[in-house]
Amino acid sequence: MLGFPLSAVAEPLAIRPNEAAPAHMEKGQDPGDFVRKCPPGFNDTPAMPSHYGQSTILGMPLNRVFALGQQTFVTNFNACDGAGRPATTGTGAARTADAVLGPRFTRVSAPETSSCAGCHSQPQPGGAGDFSANVFVLAQAADPVSRIILNDDFSNTWLERNTLGMFGAGAIEMLGREMTTDLQAEQQGAISNAQSSGHNVTIDLLTKTVSFGALTAHPDGSVDTSAVVGVDPDLIIKPFSRKGVFRSLREFTVTAMNQHHGMQAVERFGTGTDPDQDGVTNELLIGDITAVTIFQAALPAPTVSTQGLDSRGASHGADLFNKVGCTGCHLPSLPLTSTRFCDPDPQNPTGTFNDTSQSYCFDLSQTGIRGNSVAAFTDLKRHVICDSVKPHYCNEPASPLQASDSNFAIPNDEFLTAKLWDTGNSGPWGHRGDLDTIYAAITAHGGEATTSESQYEALSNSDQLAVVTYLKTLQMPILPTNQDPNVNMVNSPQDNLPHGPQD
Repeated sequence: MLGFPLSAVAEPLAIRPNEAAPAHMEKGQDPGDFVRKCPPGFNDTPAMPSHYGQSTILGMPLNRVFALGQQTFVTNFNACDGAGRPATTGTGAARTADAVLGPRFTRVSAPETSSCAGCHSQPQPGGAGDFSANVFVLAQAADPVSRIILNDDFSNTWLERNTLGMFGAGAIEMLGREMTTDLQAEQQGAISNAQSSGHNVTIDLLTKTVSFGALTAHPDGSVDTSAVVGVDPDLIIKPFSRKGVFRSLREFTVTAMNQHHGMQAVERFGTGTDPDQDGVTNELLIGDITAVTIFQAALPAPTVSTQGLDSRGASHGADLFNKVGCTGCHLPSLPLTSTRFCDPDPQNPTGTFNDTSQSYCFDLSQTGIRGNSVAAFTDLKRHVICDSVKPHYCNEPASPLQASDSNFAIPNDEFLTAKLWDTGNSGPWGHRGDLDTIYAAITAHGGEATTSESQYEALSNSDQLAVVTYLKTLQMPILPTNQDPNVNMVNSPQDNLPHGPQD
């Protein structure tokens, strides 16, 4: 349960109308609060009229920022808001002349949904998604707009991904940051020792009991990372996406807003500019992105619920889950040094706001984190989880390979260890969402998971079911103000929030 009253929504802020776009400003600058109106000749209304600059957001209490972020998350953006990107691909690159003014919605290369909750909807906004909500990674960079989902042999042309749940995401980001700090400090220590000794220094990379292989530092300051495993050579833990692509919620959010909705954030695309040629500028302010980032970061951590389940069987399943070796990768918990979450991440890459002098902070203890333990059942490390005997999780095209935000290609058979703490109500399962039982998701494991999977299959039928029952107890809590993703319904979250001053 969150430690603040979600129902406490602040009164409308007095913000100025903005019918004309501000003059061009550099990326990372915020034009300040304004109320949007539709472009001239477009006789409708924006779905999200009120926009807030970062300075305004910094002055709000957490419950207010959470509520504004929730509103943004469930808003069905329309053309007046700037939804759609007729002249650009999902990367922000310009389309060629024959692809300009492409369709408003395209299922494969996107934009393919009107709101974040269009995919993150099960069992509530911020949750996971059905198979029908899958996205096609890298198709969003296709130019012209991709029209092909399957190759001639019916294999996927594009990498296909099922929607992950965002509950507990603030704690996950902070784990990634702390693990990154540890690994990079170990690397710097090795470099210093090599330079002072004049000899190569090889060290094991270990953080929060998780091994990421080894590296060798040379006296000239260079580093051999060929023995590093489970993370990019830059040693930055990237805990978001199925393959560990994004380092922060903010970076993920800015990217997703453009790819899936055609909503450009000023921190990446500039202020007063219209790169996608849809006739709308300043589509999402720095403060807007902060609010929706904080909403995701403050979503409560999943917990354990035995309602409707065999509690004795679940307890036995927990013992078996450990006994067969699943906890070798799905670590039951990882410790946080600090539960203080601040956005933005100072290591955000270019194009994502990273000015920590304008940070919004809160304590993750308000999200249900117990002490400093994050019971997410992951090691935040990439592993090979398929092979010729168990090929299901190898169902990725050989090329192109997905790359992380540091532009390192990730092998097609490697995936970030899935967080299991919401397994009970986040189905279907697997990176493609094509497994409709937890049992199938377990038995599809191969590669590095071969031994533990074999031990699971060696259990009796009742013991296998006990493990499944245990995993079903791990669930996202249902928020009373977050149950209806349809913002057009009466009493939905957006209806309880102001859209700016009333006439």
